[in-house]
Amino acid sequence: MKVSCLDEIQDKPVEFNGKIVYGVSIRWLIKKEDGAPNFAMRYFEMQPNTEIPSHSHPWEHEIFILDGECEITAGSVSKKVFKNSAVFIEPNIEHSYKNNGDKVLKFLCIIPHT
Repeated sequence: MKVSCLDEIQDKPVEFNGKIVYGVSIRWLIKKEDGAPNFAMRYFEMQPNTEIPSHSHPWEHEIFILDGECEITAGSVSKKVFKNSAVFIEPNIEHSYKNNGDKVLKFLCIIPHT
C-alpha cells in the first residue's frame, strides 16, 4: 500500500505540444513507479478563465470534480459540470476543458498507463 498527501506533492505546469498551459497545474498522486500496475491518479487545478486545449488520445479517462465548475466538450457535446460530478471521456474523442467560473477548479483524473 502507498499513501500520499496532496500537500506533499509538487505541482507542475501542464504542457501541450511543448507549451505551458497558463494557469493549469498537475500533481501525479499515484503512478506506475508507486507500484500501481494499471492506472495513474492525477490532481489538476485550473485557475479561473483558463482552458485545457482540445486534444485526443487512444485511452479513456475518468474525472471527478472536487471543487469549482467547468465546461467540458467531448466531440460535439458540451456540458457544464460542477462539484461532485463524475465524467467519463471515451478513447479517441477530441475533448477540452474551460474554467469560466470565478474560483479554482479542482479535479481528479484517472488514466490507464500507456
